[in-house]
Amino acid sequence: MLVLRSRRLRRLLFFLAVFVTLFYLISALFPKRSPAISQLVFSGRPPTRALAPRRKNLKLENVKGFFLQDLAETNQTSFNVFHAQDFGLIPQRYSSIFNSKLTEDASQWDQFEVEVLRMNAESTAPRLAVRGYKVLYLFRPPQSWHHTGESFYGRESWDCLWTRQDGNGTAKFIDADLTPDGVHNAKYINSLWNKHLRKTNIATPELFLSSPLSRAAQTLIYAFNLTSRSPPPPSPIFVEYLRESFGVDTHNSRRSFTYLKKRFPLFEFEEDFSEFDPLWTSNRDETEESTLHRAKIFLENLFLRRTEVFIAVATHERVIKAILEAVGHRPFEVPIGHMIPVVVKGSWFKSYEIRTESEKYRMYYKKDRNCTVLDPITDPDAEPELDDDELDFGHSEGSGHGGARDSL
Repeated sequence: MLVLRSRRLRRLLFFLAVFVTLFYLISALFPKRSPAISQLVFSGRPPTRALAPRRKNLKLENVKGFFLQDLAETNQTSFNVFHAQDFGLIPQRYSSIFNSKLTEDASQWDQFEVEVLRMNAESTAPRLAVRGYKVLYLFRPPQSWHHTGESFYGRESWDCLWTRQDGNGTAKFIDADLTPDGVHNAKYINSLWNKHLRKTNIATPELFLSSPLSRAAQTLIYAFNLTSRSPPPPSPIFVEYLRESFGVDTHNSRRSFTYLKKRFPLFEFEEDFSEFDPLWTSNRDETEESTLHRAKIFLENLFLRRTEVFIAVATHERVIKAILEAVGHRPFEVPIGHMIPVVVKGSWFKSYEIRTESEKYRMYYKKDRNCTVLDPITDPDAEPELDDDELDFGHSEGSGHGGARDSL
């Protein structure tokens, strides 16, 4: 009896060993494929956990020493990126020039491009834990109609009353367009870029990203002559989280998907771009903390989903400020119609944080604008207050491109 049981046990162990061996062999030959990572998501959950090594998170930091704007001694109040030599690129000799096809008299931009590409090539070494490097050209739109409204009415009257209006009978403030002067300034940016192109092989953007506010899209179109270039450039993409801080100001509320698609046919849209604006509210403002969170989400998606290195981004004052803060860049004021170039490094670091950036994120709003009589929140005719849990800021079912309705 004992001998029989021993034989059965050995047979069971044998079959178990064969099963385990076959399981690992099949797993090695036919690995489970993870779902494809979309290239057209910048405002959704970053695929950090899917791509990161165990207990690692993505760290984003400004690589200092390339541009004058990085340096503490550069006076931001007197600095003009379009008057500076090479948009502020610091003259220096990179070691990479000796291992490239560049000659000794190569321009600073030629050397800079080779140096950035070299750093990206070396980042493939696993021991460095570097995800890659990107060069962002952050553009702030030139003068728009809401700027003229603020100048005309004064700061207090504008912030507390007129900024809530769609217009004043002369100018439209809602999703404000560039003024004729603003269009002229955006075209001037294009002339400056072409001037540099004639002198040097400036690192031309491979990817164009824009806030879905009309003035940002116009800036990108005019600054890079996107509608007339030959061969045509890659289609620019509308990114929800690149828009200016939302709430109260009608010039920061965006148009519908249908309207934008018709007006800007050259543009693509990131996935889950809703038909109507899911973020703007008429009675409260977004906090700076909230803007910082969505800037981090945008940057993580940019590093984890896209391979382009040189990227033009048309966005707004507070978003530029948040992006600079997210990467540890020194605070740097970017006037209307100006640009700041930033070199950003993405790398993995050990983290025990159980939540990703997007999981920590929620829309934060504040009520206080230091307004008195003109404050719509204290006005009896203002819209009723909503609790936070009554506000739905997610992409609800059926809110995507398919539900097109009449545009604003």
